[in-house]
Amino acid sequence: MDNLISLVNKIQRACTALGDHGEASALPTLWDSLPAIAVVGGQSSGKSSVLESVVGKDFLPRGSGIVTRRPLVLQLHKSDEGTREYAEFLHLPRKRFTDFAAVRKEIQDETDRETGRTKQISSVPIHLSIFSPNVVNLTLVDLPGLTKVAVEGQPESIVQDIENMVRSYIEKPNCIILAISPANQDLATSDAIKISREVDPTGERTLGVLTKIDLMDKGTDAVDILEGKSYRLKFPWVGVVNRSQADINKNVDMIAARRKEREYFASTPEYRHLAHRMGSEHLAKMLSKHLETVIKSRIPGIQSLINKTIVELETELSRLGRPIAADAGGKLYSIMEICRLFDQNFREHLDGVRSGGDKVYNVFDNQLPAALKRLQFDRQLSMENIKKLITEADGYQPHLIAPEQGYRRLIESTLVTIRGPAEAAVDAVHSILKDLVHKAISETPELKQYPGLRVEVGNAAIESLDRMRDQSKKAALQLVDMECCYLTVEFFRKLPQDVEKGGNPTQSIFDRYHETYLRRIGTTVLSYVNMVCATLRHSIPKSIVYCQVREAKRSLLDFFYTELGKLEQKRLSALLNEDPAVMERRSALAKRLELYRSAQAEIDTVAWSKNNAYHRRSVAASLVEGVYILERDRQEKREGSQALAPPWWEFFHFKLVRKLIDDVDFCIFGAIYEYKPPSSHCNDSIVSIDGKPRYVIAFRGTITKPDSFTRDFELDIHIMRNGLHQTSRFEIGMQAVRNMVATVGASNVWLAGHSLGAAMAMLAGKTMAKMGNFLEAFLFNPPYLSAPIERIKDKKVKHGIRIAGSVITAGLALAARGKNPRSRSEDPFSALSAWTPSLCVNPADHLCSEYIGYFEHRKKMEEIGAGAIERLATQHSLGGLFMSVVGKGVEAAEPLHLLPSANLTVNLSPSNDFKQAHGIHQWWRPDLNLKCSLYKFK
Repeated sequence: MDNLISLVNKIQRACTALGDHGEASALPTLWDSLPAIAVVGGQSSGKSSVLESVVGKDFLPRGSGIVTRRPLVLQLHKSDEGTREYAEFLHLPRKRFTDFAAVRKEIQDETDRETGRTKQISSVPIHLSIFSPNVVNLTLVDLPGLTKVAVEGQPESIVQDIENMVRSYIEKPNCIILAISPANQDLATSDAIKISREVDPTGERTLGVLTKIDLMDKGTDAVDILEGKSYRLKFPWVGVVNRSQADINKNVDMIAARRKEREYFASTPEYRHLAHRMGSEHLAKMLSKHLETVIKSRIPGIQSLINKTIVELETELSRLGRPIAADAGGKLYSIMEICRLFDQNFREHLDGVRSGGDKVYNVFDNQLPAALKRLQFDRQLSMENIKKLITEADGYQPHLIAPEQGYRRLIESTLVTIRGPAEAAVDAVHSILKDLVHKAISETPELKQYPGLRVEVGNAAIESLDRMRDQSKKAALQLVDMECCYLTVEFFRKLPQDVEKGGNPTQSIFDRYHETYLRRIGTTVLSYVNMVCATLRHSIPKSIVYCQVREAKRSLLDFFYTELGKLEQKRLSALLNEDPAVMERRSALAKRLELYRSAQAEIDTVAWSKNNAYHRRSVAASLVEGVYILERDRQEKREGSQALAPPWWEFFHFKLVRKLIDDVDFCIFGAIYEYKPPSSHCNDSIVSIDGKPRYVIAFRGTITKPDSFTRDFELDIHIMRNGLHQTSRFEIGMQAVRNMVATVGASNVWLAGHSLGAAMAMLAGKTMAKMGNFLEAFLFNPPYLSAPIERIKDKKVKHGIRIAGSVITAGLALAARGKNPRSRSEDPFSALSAWTPSLCVNPADHLCSEYIGYFEHRKKMEEIGAGAIERLATQHSLGGLFMSVVGKGVEAAEPLHLLPSANLTVNLSPSNDFKQAHGIHQWWRPDLNLKCSLYKFK
């Protein structure tokens, strides 16, 4: 698990490089969630000497007063034997220090660069990595020593400042406190113990180190403290003996100092019984092991925090918008792209994708017809006006048959009134379009980002609409004027016929100006005007759409684009000016997002590494659990946000591709998942990278709910009869496996299953292996149906029964082979030997525990020289062979549990009952007592 410490080291270095020091800020912090060991102690407590003893090098600044004025993140990396020791600083990434005196000087110089040559302190850490074959993998944070009074050159607040800094580190729940206390002072006055007790009253996070044991007064010892009697912590106290000042002055090397320390504890009567857990070497190993344990337990929480924070940072960055381009071309492109987004939003309003466009139709369907209907023609068609216009139109020569000129004047004077509703319709649509412009602006986040550009785009859009309104109004009024200029002849040709039907055309000319005659003319004119209104009711909307709506969709910002190309870079920059606070926030968020994505990629790489069996096993078990919950969601009709299954695969960045449905009871018995890593480290190729699967096909076990139990139990019976391969459920699952392997290749597909589902996954894996396709498989609690030999407590009896069974099985196998001889190349057991599935079993689960004896017995038979017998016996089952021998040539189906090779993981943790021993939930717990063995058939 050394790679876990290296993982945290990398993330800590990234935190420092990108400005995350764990300080309170408006940004989320990753530093606080990382497990770390903080070294706490008072001035002159021997803190620096302890660190140098752990490292085995003299490299820390020394002197009176406050020497450590910045946190020092000390990362130790164990290198191969014989390699040269060297140190690296994060702020000097390409420089290696092989002279550790130069390391001391660089620590002093880097401290002065941040704080000046005063005695001030700073919370910005210095990162130092030391590579040596003489260290263990470990990370420590050396904090300034606690003090009680300010000395000359220090501000009065220095005491509180140091305490606040130390407290800010050790009060975090992920911090392990290494409390350094000198043995030659009363423990009750220890600064380290005092502050540790305040933040960790139960002592669960505190590791106590007692220094200067060799300097205690004669007749006194520290046994009570080291045995935990004076002050009890969860973990045992460790005593160390540092180099004396005389040793330091004489440059006594650390190897000699460690040897002298071991001799002291071994030879001192009071400490001889504690010598095995005393000294700086033991302290380093204990710290490394403890840090590994804490990191392992915290990794799932850190992953969850990282995933959640990345989503939050991406959301806020999206809301703030992209940063501004530096060059003129980039600025012009950015402006054009923002305008395109605005224009798209505007068109979507008109096209009905967004609301608002329906108001235009409301003008055409309601407002315009209502306005035309409300027109009053009383003045134009009053008897006096009709008589006046007709008489004036006749002039000195009265009309002979019909007053044509009078009709024209009456119609023209009446149609002129339609201009008002036409203009009103144009203005109404113009007002709606302006409102849609404002809506589109407000719905374009990028325009909110740049106030100057928002104003310019808004003004340009409104100016374009104004021009379109003027053109539209001109076109609409032209339609009215055209109706005035040319009358529809067919309408008036009916008038003579009507006259003949209605009266005597030879009546006196003076009778033609009679009220009845004038009223008839008025009625005729009104009918014609109404006909024209009906025509304009359809043509005016067409004109408005053509001149305003259509043009607004096509060329709303065309004039703005033309002018934009003429602008100088300074003017372009002015359009993209934004709030400095927003720019600063975006930059900080981008750095923090880079940190979290880097951490996500680092964790992902370590998690999926081949030697991290815990993560791979946990993922497979969680995906199987996802199938269980999918079926329960179906049974309880939980859908959408109510469904409980998605978190089981989404947490590990998987996507549900397909549910596998039983064709008998239509229950969900399996699922196909696709691995979808975050975009920061996503690989679109079809090749599996660093042990990650491309797809996982998972199968669940039996569910005792009524909706699926009957069918599940039926399949359990088929397993007992070696007939699972004949069921339709297995064929559906097997076809899914074949299709996936044919599409993406065997190396990109995992199989996983539990109980009944493990049997399906095992049978599918064996089927594919016989075809030369070896799929990685995780089989949890796979059923092994045989006599419960593994439950026999007496090992000799158990071993004797297994030997007898092997001899009988091998004999029957030879008899059967005589009847059906076949070469080794035809032997399916040999063909399967290259496939090594991962079997996870629990000895308290009698359904799968026989796999333990099945594989261990093969090893024992090799040890007693009966390997040949066992190699033959292990390929067969007694029942199958018996049926072969007496079954008149009928070959029995191959038992499911017969496996040549396997990576067997046995959970030795105690189980309360069968349900717990058989459950899938045990396999993602981090605290299991596991025994892992690899068995390869030869």
